Formats: sequence, structure tokens, C-alpha cells
Amino acid sequence: MKRLRRILLVLLALILIVLLAGFLFVQHLKPDYNGQQALNGLEEAVDVYYDPYGIPHIYAASEADGFRALGYVHAQDRLWQMEVLRRVARGGLSEVFGSRAVETDKFFLTLGIDEATEAILQKADTLSKEYRLASAYLEGINAFIDEGPDPLEFYLTGLEKTHFSLKDIYNSVGYMAFSFAMAHKTDPFLEDIKNRFGPEYIEALLEDCPDCTEVIRTHDPADSLQAPGAFSNAVSHM
Repeated sequence: MKRLRRILLVLLALILIVLLAGFLFVQHLKPDYNGQQALNGLEEAVDVYYDPYGIPHIYAASEADGFRALGYVHAQDRLWQMEVLRRVARGGLSEVFGSRAVETDKFFLTLGIDEATEAILQKADTLSKEYRLASAYLEGINAFIDEGPDPLEFYLTGLEKTHFSLKDIYNSVGYMAFSFAMAHKTDPFLEDIKNRFGPEYIEALLEDCPDCTEVIRTHDPADSLQAPGAFSNAVSHM
């Protein structure tokens, strides 16, 4: 009986050690929102402030520095999401998720987003301001890929981090444009319902749920009331 109790205590101790190690490992992978971080390529220091909602506010002396910092904090918070997004448009999900994603890959390859990206980049003006800012943003992303910890999903899938390119950004935007285009289906559908059954029906169908969402205040409402007058004064003095 004593031997059995001793074995159970040893097993319990091992389980606690494994749980503690797992907890510390996951904590190590979490983004660091405090302190200072060196980022190559910055012309001057950049301040990044995270509000209570976890939204970063970036204060930089130049647009290029701001975009570099944005790329870094974007990758720090959402690298796995960015990895999945850049794979969708080019039909690369099955490389990670196997046969279950083949049909999705076929669909997006049929849309030709990746081919359209190639055509756009061949005509890109590498000397333009937009190109330079996009390159600065990519520098920030790739700096985190080189220096930051791997998100947990990369460990679970066995996928290695690789640098992002401008093509990846265009492909991600292409997928997002497709997802936004769904409104071309839903908006006419809802309009048809309203015309058939009346506005009261559509209001009941889309009735707000006060506990489902939270409004994040990003400005002082008083500023909104003053904005039209300030805009009018600015225009009149041009």
C-alpha cells in the first residue's frame, strides 16, 4: 500500500512538473508589451502604446519608421493568422493542413488571385512612396520572424517561419477583397427581404444584441460635434 502511494505521489509530481513546464512555455510565447525592443532600420526611436483593448498606437517621427514598427507589432500579435492568409490566395493551405484543404486550394487557384498579384508586381514602381513604405512594413514583419518567438501554432503544425514578401501582402489583400465581396450577395438578399416583408421584418431579423458586442471608444464624442465646424473653417480659409 505504501509503495502504491509512493508511485501515485511520483506520478502526481511528474504531472505537476509537466503542467508547470507547459505553462511557462506558453507564457514565453506571449507577446511582450513592455520595455524596449531594438529594431534595425529605424531612423529615430518609435513609441508604441497599447491601450486597455490591446490596440497598438504608434508614434513615429517618419512614416517609414511607423510602418516598420507596425510590421513588427503586427507580426508579434498575428503572425499565424498572417501565415494562413498568405497561403489562402495562392492555394497553399493543403501544404499545412493536408487533403482536407485541397478543395479550398483549388477554388482560390481558380480565382486567379496569385496570377493577378504577379501581373501587378511586374508593373510596380519600386521608386514610389507606396513601395518604400510597403518595404518598411515588410522589414518590421521579417525582423520579428528573425528575432521573436515562434507562435504556438507553428510548434503544433511543425511549420517553419519564413520571410514575407510583397507578393504575400498582395495575395492577402486579394483574399480580403474576396471576403468583403460577400456583401454583394448578402446586401441584395436583405434588401429583397425588406421589400417583400417590410422594414419591420428586417429590423426584427437583425435586432441588436446588447450583450453580443462592445463599442470601443477611440475618440471623444465632443470632438465629433466640433469636427464639421472646424472643417468648414479650414476650407473657408484655404
